[in-house]
Amino acid sequence: MPTFLLIFPAILAAVLVWWFMPDSPDMMDIAPLVALGVYGAVVYTFSHQINFWWYKRFPPALPKMMKRVLLDFYPYYGKLNTAERQRFEQRLAVMKIDKDFLPQEFPQMPDDVRHLMLAPAVQVTFGLEEYLLPHWGVFAVYRQAFHSPQLQEFHTGEVHYEDGVILLAADPFVAGMKNPKSGYDIGLHYLALALQFENKIQREDFLFFENEKREQFLHTMSRIRRRTHRYESDYANAPEAEDFGLCVEHFFHASHEFEEQLPDTFNALKKLLNQDPLNEANPVMA
Repeated sequence: MPTFLLIFPAILAAVLVWWFMPDSPDMMDIAPLVALGVYGAVVYTFSHQINFWWYKRFPPALPKMMKRVLLDFYPYYGKLNTAERQRFEQRLAVMKIDKDFLPQEFPQMPDDVRHLMLAPAVQVTFGLEEYLLPHWGVFAVYRQAFHSPQLQEFHTGEVHYEDGVILLAADPFVAGMKNPKSGYDIGLHYLALALQFENKIQREDFLFFENEKREQFLHTMSRIRRRTHRYESDYANAPEAEDFGLCVEHFFHASHEFEEQLPDTFNALKKLLNQDPLNEANPVMA
């Protein structure tokens, strides 16, 4: 909307200039049209930054119904104090405007699912000044696990770095988000990978072991989430490229255990995300 308000007068002025232009225009006659064209191109080029600047200062209100949905389905939001809840709501409302959704198995994408799928993006960036993840413009949403043509297997989530697309399966997403102790929060996992790509976070920024010790790291992660009985199915074959997503999911959902067993990685994540999940009411550190 802010970009449209800036471009619309230029379009109207360009039409008027064209309408009243003489049959044989010279350079002086064409100059205003060129200037308006350059102005429109500049506004379009920086539309993302302009919209972000505007909505950051004048955030739209989140519908009351969505606040109720967040309280019922999103524990991170429910534990925030009043001021932080308001900031979460404002960021979520701006994120909703910024991102597009491509429902793959829905006749129409429910609005509450749209908001809930953006909530992990707000959570992982909640301590950061820049939070819109501009590289990632599209969420492609399936009902259940989908077949990945790249990996030739079924997945509940993926990030396509080249296209800036995040793929999520809605039912596993909601189940893991609502009951992280019995499931896995794929929203946090894949939005963390999106943040990692956006902010160019390297493995050495949060992991502190030699490659041959990764198996030990994965065993520790399974203990942190109290899932040693599911090590072979859930951890043993986890791709190295998704270690940041694995860490962030555990960082938020098993904070005390994470701090006790992997204090260096826990403190590195606190610094990278500028959040302390042990302070649930006000996690932002600075």
